[in-house]
Amino acid sequence: MKYILFLILLICSGLSFGQSLSQNEINRKVGLVWGLIKYHHPDVSRGQYDWDRELLAMLEKSRDLRDQQELNALLLGLVNKVTTNKTRFKIEEESGTEGLFRKNEDYGWIEEYAFGEELTATLLKLRNNRRIGDHYASSEWLNNFLNFENNKAVAGFDASIESHRLLLLYNFWNTIQYWYVNKYLMDEDWREILPALTKEFSEATTTKKFELAKLKMIAKLNDSHSYRISRYLWDSLYTHSPGLNGKLVNDSLVVTRVLKFSSAPEATIHPGDVITEIEGLPVRDYIERNFEPIISASNKNYLDHRIQKWFLLSVRNKDSVRVKVLSPASGISGQQTIQLYSSFGKIEKDQQLYNPRKEQWYDLTPQVTYINLDSITSKELKTAFNHGKEKKAIVLDLRNYPKNISDTHLSRFLYPQKKKYLKVLFPLASQPSLGDPDGQSPLGFILDPFKTGRRNRDFYKGRVILLVDRSTMSKAEWLAMAIQGAPNVTTIGEQTAGAPLNIWTYTLADGQTASFTGLGGFYPDGRGVQREGVALDHVITESALNYDPELYLKQALKIIEEEAKMESIP
Repeated sequence: MKYILFLILLICSGLSFGQSLSQNEINRKVGLVWGLIKYHHPDVSRGQYDWDRELLAMLEKSRDLRDQQELNALLLGLVNKVTTNKTRFKIEEESGTEGLFRKNEDYGWIEEYAFGEELTATLLKLRNNRRIGDHYASSEWLNNFLNFENNKAVAGFDASIESHRLLLLYNFWNTIQYWYVNKYLMDEDWREILPALTKEFSEATTTKKFELAKLKMIAKLNDSHSYRISRYLWDSLYTHSPGLNGKLVNDSLVVTRVLKFSSAPEATIHPGDVITEIEGLPVRDYIERNFEPIISASNKNYLDHRIQKWFLLSVRNKDSVRVKVLSPASGISGQQTIQLYSSFGKIEKDQQLYNPRKEQWYDLTPQVTYINLDSITSKELKTAFNHGKEKKAIVLDLRNYPKNISDTHLSRFLYPQKKKYLKVLFPLASQPSLGDPDGQSPLGFILDPFKTGRRNRDFYKGRVILLVDRSTMSKAEWLAMAIQGAPNVTTIGEQTAGAPLNIWTYTLADGQTASFTGLGGFYPDGRGVQREGVALDHVITESALNYDPELYLKQALKIIEEEAKMESIP
């Protein structure tokens, strides 16, 4: 009896080492360990090995494995191969990391995945190593941004080979795992989606499947700066488009522009009409099915902005799309077919719902000056503020992407003194997964990019109304934060794109590129802007059935009037 119990215990104790593994799980664990070594090993992180080729070799070798024990031996052999008598580790547990941002740390898998005593101890040693090179992630000395220039396209990359596809996945996945400071904000845990991504890339045996797999991977970042669009899909699938534009409002598409071409019949849809269904699906369901899985966006509001001009594009060889259209003017709703074109002829008629004024600035009322920041120059901005400095309010329109001005140009009119308006989360080149929650520019002692303004008694003292919407993104959000740091600013609009800081580019193994927001952006009080968008004082909710292109300006004037009344009450 004792002998039988002993055998049972012996068998149970060995299950974790002798258990059979699926090829998907083997590939995933190879990718995890390979990435840990790449960014944590003293020598590998200095670029002393052709690490991409090592992964390709490991993936090929792993095809003959039978169980966890054999996988552990293979992975341990990889670590031992690159660890020589000259390798020098600098081991630190928790010391030296106090005050750093740690929400992106994810090393629990080392002790969760039954790697065995020897391999587990080796991987933990790598995790705690602080002698790390900067070959694959180097810090640019002028700004502390990370540079991934040594992550290059792989010579001879062949997407028809499974190991090459997995190389692309694990290279990018590990870069995000260790260096993407906004990883903690994703909808899904980055490690938990690795099995699905591994399966997706393993089975991506056609060009279409491979291109879609890359888009789905990047979409998981939930980052409006990750706007990569596959040229293959664009050129080969989405070949037909309608002669109209629209704006997504409350899960419907308001038609804002209709074109009549010389070779086309007269349109049956008119500006102001509302499309409520596409191909038998409610507009929101159509978006969630066809675009949400492959388009990265920090929030759904920006996703709508991304696709509203082209989400009626049709797949190859289809020259029409069925829609349900409601005409607010008549109240009549019915099915229609929209013609799609592979190329447009001469435009004979251009009907638009709204033609905005083109001036950079003008007076909305005798006491309110409007300034559009889109393409205004610093010289024109000065003229506009000089014109409006005695008026009771100025409206600044940031529903655009300013091309010619910076925070300094604006703060010289809005700030009474120098002030910090932005706090930045930086990744740390020497410490994977960790971040500096209040990072500083190396040249901050000369010019701090996170402060703006100067001592100025003649700053504008009236009410400032800031307009933002889903098109307010990146530099525009950064400028919005700078404007909000001034006195007497009220921000109205809708959720912005949620990507306020610099965009970084990464070269994938096949030579294509991916992008993401490299830093984390916060207000000085700690409120985050990544994914959330800039802070709003008043939310504007538009109506598809009663769409008003001038709603923002009307609301701005209304708020100015209400605040003036409040200030006049003794």
